[in-house]
Amino acid sequence: MDGSTDLQGKKALGDTILAASSKQQNAHVAHTRQIIAFTLWAVGFVLLLVASVIVRFHPAPWPVELQTTITLQYLQLWSALSTPIVLASIVDNVLPSAISLIAWFVGLSLIGVFVWRRGGSPILWFVTASFISPGTAVADGLNWIIGFSVARPRPSSPLIHVYMHETVPSFPSGHVENDVVYYGFLLYLSFTKPVSEWRYRWVLIPFQLYAVLNILLIGYSRVYEGSHWLIDVLAGYLTGALLLVLLIFLYRWTLEMLTKRRARRLSVQPLQAQPA
Repeated sequence: MDGSTDLQGKKALGDTILAASSKQQNAHVAHTRQIIAFTLWAVGFVLLLVASVIVRFHPAPWPVELQTTITLQYLQLWSALSTPIVLASIVDNVLPSAISLIAWFVGLSLIGVFVWRRGGSPILWFVTASFISPGTAVADGLNWIIGFSVARPRPSSPLIHVYMHETVPSFPSGHVENDVVYYGFLLYLSFTKPVSEWRYRWVLIPFQLYAVLNILLIGYSRVYEGSHWLIDVLAGYLTGALLLVLLIFLYRWTLEMLTKRRARRLSVQPLQAQPA
């Protein structure tokens, strides 16, 4: 009997040690991933700074940029291919983008109010609404600051055809940056809880494919239309990726902080309600 108790005690102690070791290992892996992610982000940020300085002092198109635009504009694409490419640029113009961001903010906020009125936590909905709409708008504003600081003029060479003349600085591409941040954040949300646990999440597959195609086609579209040079587009992808990572980090931190604060407040309320 005593021997059996000792064995059970040793087994329980071994399980506790194993669980603690596994938890410590997971924490170490998570910390390592954070260091790698921060390092990659810092490298990308430095690369963007270097590119901005180079373009600031050499705003004229490089030979590879001019040749890329000429090659793309001389390609004879099927209408089935050219239409989605042009459409990717149209839906990302200022007015359609503003309408979509306002719709997301209003829709998610209304869901948050509905959940709150039914006694649930509206934090997820309000935070998500704030980061999809104002968050994307702030990211676009930062991209504009970079653009006006570099002040690279738009393509206007007689060797290429410019379909739409724009006055906003060319570097980095705002359309590309906006697509990476906006659609990238929506893709991130579609693969996280509670969306990832939704029974009918397969319905989102066409929308996920649409988001991926928009991100991929927008860069091609901006060069093909003569609105940007190749380096502008590449810088737009880099800027968008940096801002997207930053947006996701702040989103997760804000959501976790507010959720913990609400949990502490709810745990204190029953104690305050008890009679002295």
